Amino acid sequence: MKQKINLNTLFKNNKIVFIFSFLSALAIWLMVVINVSPATTRVISDVKVMIDTSVPSQFGLEVFGQSEFTVDVTVKGKKYMISPATLSSDDIIVTAQTNNVDSAGKRTLQLKAESVSGNRNYTIESLSMRTVDVYFDTAKTVEFVIEPKVVTDGFEMVEEGYTSGDVNLSHSFVTISGPATEVNRIEKVVAELKLSSALNSNKSADAKIVALDDAGKSNFKYITVSHESVVLTIPVLKVKELETIVTFKNAPDFYVVNPLDYSISPEVDMFNISVDEYDKTENFSVGTIDFKSLSPTNRVFTFNSSDVAVAQESDTDYYTVSVNVSGLKQEYISFPQNKIKLNNPGKNDYKVSGLNKSVVVVGDAKALESITEKELTVEVDLSEVNIREGQSISIPAVVNVKSDKCWVYGTYTVDVSL
Repeated sequence: MKQKINLNTLFKNNKIVFIFSFLSALAIWLMVVINVSPATTRVISDVKVMIDTSVPSQFGLEVFGQSEFTVDVTVKGKKYMISPATLSSDDIIVTAQTNNVDSAGKRTLQLKAESVSGNRNYTIESLSMRTVDVYFDTAKTVEFVIEPKVVTDGFEMVEEGYTSGDVNLSHSFVTISGPATEVNRIEKVVAELKLSSALNSNKSADAKIVALDDAGKSNFKYITVSHESVVLTIPVLKVKELETIVTFKNAPDFYVVNPLDYSISPEVDMFNISVDEYDKTENFSVGTIDFKSLSPTNRVFTFNSSDVAVAQESDTDYYTVSVNVSGLKQEYISFPQNKIKLNNPGKNDYKVSGLNKSVVVVGDAKALESITEKELTVEVDLSEVNIREGQSISIPAVVNVKSDKCWVYGTYTVDVSL
């Protein structure tokens, strides 16, 4: 049989009375806090600002410069509704208004704050700042040639007795991106290196990339460059009197080992030599002779001194080189059209004519006696040919002779049609 609960007996138990009293007080306190307690305020820090770009983007405008902002938001509401456990910065959205942004320039944008979820249990009282300044413009990217710029404090770039060669840069171009208004103002781009003293040795160092306007000033706020610096090298030269020589290219194997004799006028001259090579430099090449341009009838060559690192102390205008061709002869050999090798013709059916002239072969008289068309090869590269049907163009032909004592003189072409 169940026992009936006697309330009088329960309330005579002190522990039961204590628990009942505590729960009653807590319930009354909660009712007061929820329904009776006054509203309070709280500052929510570092709320991110969102820049609405929907309208500017319709005019091709983007944000340049600072685009990330935060504000402190003051909210008001009942304490339990705005406590940190209930309300955070993620629950509030602050938007920079861009409805009137339709052209390039710096704009002062009004800030608007509201609840992300539309919660009406609290109100937004104020923001730590009501506006932000944002720059809008259309984007533009341009590649500029970099010009070297060496800055000295009034002294000469190199010490007395030395000269400087052409300044070299590790990169010739730089890509600059940014707002069109600023990019359009760039007149030139320099790689600037400041020297603390005159040089007597080669100098290589990082040079800062600087964009300049037509007044020579660098007052650009929002541009970005593909690289901030390049390596600038200043060759330092010293004058030395040296024997003049020439170099040869495309020489047959025999003449690589046994170079042809030649004479140069003048035999010696004054040249600007790198300080690093000064002590070990004994001669200076004033030009290069291609064996393809050398024959018994063409053996004298002239090189202009303006193309050589000749010193100011020299009064030479040009160098005359006479090659000794005694013992050499030349022969004219016809080459059949059907033996011309066509490289990379693709799927096109090209028609190639014969060579524009007979092949001139030069070389040692005895070696030349055994040279016939069988020792010749003629090749034509068609990979870059781009012609229409019925059109004909002339392109170079590569002619070689299989001999270590002979070479082909001159240049040759064939006509190609489709």
